[in-house]
Amino acid sequence: MRIRSLHIGSFGKIREKDFQLDPGLTVFYGPNESGKSTTMEFIRSTLSPSRKSSYPQRSTTDSGTIVYEEGGSEKRIMMQGKTGNTGDVPKCMADMDPTTYRNIFAMTREGLDEMAPLTGGDIRTRFLTIPGGESVPDVIKSIDDDKDRLIGKTASSPSEINALGNRETALQSRIHEMRSHAETYSELSTRKDELDRRLSEIRESNKTAESNNALYVRVESQRAAFNELNELRKKKLELSSKHMAGKDVQDTYRNLSSEKSQADAAYRAVNEGRRMQVSSLPGGDETKLLGFRPRIQSILDRQSRYQSEIAKPQSRSVEKSNGKVRIGVAAILLVIAAAAWIVTGLDMMVKIGVSAVMAAGAVAAFLLIKDKQVYENNRDENWIQSFESEIHSLMNDIGVAPGNPQSDLRRLVEINSTLTNLDTARNNSAELRMAYMGADNRLMGFLSKYGGLEGYQQAVRDYETFTGYGAKIEALEGSIRKSGFDPDQPLPVVERIDIDTTEQDEISNEIGRLTSDMRNVLDTKELDSLIDQTYSLNAQRNKVLTDGAKAILESAIIQKACSDIYETVHPDVISTADRYLLMMTMGTCHFDLDPRNTDLTVISKGEPKNPKQWSTGLRAQILLSIKLAVAKEMGNGEVPVILDDVLLPFDNDRKNGACQALSMLSNEMQVLLFTCDDDVEDVCKDLPNVSIITM
Repeated sequence: MRIRSLHIGSFGKIREKDFQLDPGLTVFYGPNESGKSTTMEFIRSTLSPSRKSSYPQRSTTDSGTIVYEEGGSEKRIMMQGKTGNTGDVPKCMADMDPTTYRNIFAMTREGLDEMAPLTGGDIRTRFLTIPGGESVPDVIKSIDDDKDRLIGKTASSPSEINALGNRETALQSRIHEMRSHAETYSELSTRKDELDRRLSEIRESNKTAESNNALYVRVESQRAAFNELNELRKKKLELSSKHMAGKDVQDTYRNLSSEKSQADAAYRAVNEGRRMQVSSLPGGDETKLLGFRPRIQSILDRQSRYQSEIAKPQSRSVEKSNGKVRIGVAAILLVIAAAAWIVTGLDMMVKIGVSAVMAAGAVAAFLLIKDKQVYENNRDENWIQSFESEIHSLMNDIGVAPGNPQSDLRRLVEINSTLTNLDTARNNSAELRMAYMGADNRLMGFLSKYGGLEGYQQAVRDYETFTGYGAKIEALEGSIRKSGFDPDQPLPVVERIDIDTTEQDEISNEIGRLTSDMRNVLDTKELDSLIDQTYSLNAQRNKVLTDGAKAILESAIIQKACSDIYETVHPDVISTADRYLLMMTMGTCHFDLDPRNTDLTVISKGEPKNPKQWSTGLRAQILLSIKLAVAKEMGNGEVPVILDDVLLPFDNDRKNGACQALSMLSNEMQVLLFTCDDDVEDVCKDLPNVSIITM
């Protein structure tokens, strides 16, 4: 499988981004926050979704496509929504657990440091040991433990045989002493009394020295506290001369700052209100409309008369003078009808038609010509027309398309009201601006005492440091007083006295022996018991020697077998990892391939080192080498390896070696390296089989 291209429609902060990938090593290079980790997580979440929380988290708007080649065919897998993925899941990843995928094939810097997946479970059994060899260390350890327990590593190391020998020697010595003891009880008692007196004298002479040494220990335990106390007092004294800002001063600053902020907010709010009101005016031109305000007010002053005039009723009168007109028209039409019969040469049908039409017209004249109506108006129409014309003209002048007089009057009322509100807001704005300037001047006057804001902030820090010194000084003084010293007085000068307790210890041991001898002179049961114990110890010693000889032979046989096998047979993954590690460390480090070691041990400059002895950089190199080798073996070179800033712990030489190893690995499988490291980018651009994508 080789990824050919990525299209991220929406994932995290990335929108509509496309990448074309080569089959070898592709380096995604860019600074932090450039989208590298988001792009890597898109690939991981699309190829192998995981329920574990990751950054960025999936959302319902997520979308994107990965185009890859597998088995000679081009295939696609798509991310859809918060949990959905559709398309062709790569066959090489169909049965892969998401945790294994992220630990081995798609690692972040934190994932690289995770060692547990390698040291336990299926990965160690399958890839890091020879089949059946995983149990060899336990067998060897069991045999060695038995050998060490029975015989011991050296003649003086703890073991059962040495313990039995020591017990037998002590018994024989004690038996010899008891048998050869020639002193009488009284001689023993006299000798013991002399030693008791001498021990009392020594202890009495040591009391003064012991008291002196106890004081010396107390003085030395408080010396660091005294030094720190004196240093803090000096710093506090130096700081006390500075102009500090105490709690009351800080309260004053907060009040003045709040006063300025509130005044500024009020001033801005009024101006914003005025701006919105001005924007509601025709053309947004307050100055222009103020020039028309006398005309607007004049019209509004006559609005009530206009409403009164148009509300007056109209009356109507009718004249009868139109009767003569009806008779005249009818007579003319009848004369025309008669003339049609007198004129010669007309067809009979024409005469009849003309006569019928004229007769019908005469009748219609009587019916349709009505009496003349005259309207008598009670309103002052001339005044109304003049007023409405004046409204129309004003609306045109102020830039508003005229409508009917009523709607125009309502619009003029709104404009006039807005202008009135703007007058009020203008006055409020001036007052609030004066209030803001006053608050700003008071704050600046306050800060001027400290040389500005930075000076005030330094004064606050000085005060906090000063009070911190006070708390530390008080704690140290209390601790010193509890130790019995005065923090205001210097520590006493005390020299430690060396006390030789050799004689005291020897006398104490001799007194104990004499006491035991005196008791044994009176009782022979102990001697009989000691002789019986020697027989039992001799039998135990013979048994331990036999078992120890067997363990030595078993150890020699298995060690020889392991040496013969593991000098010629190595797991493929370890051999590959060893090759990568040699390249990354410039040949100074390789794996200890003997599986008798239960840890992942390496040989660094000739010295074996277990995981507790690895440096941070060496640990990263070792784990990267093993995980790359496991990824190659587990995925058969088909699953691309994705790495996110895993080379940051490396120094320049290690980065160079790691990049060469990745370049070599990319000949067998696709590698995607995400990095913000300029050095890594410089190394990779000069390597073969490498393409660089700048984020």
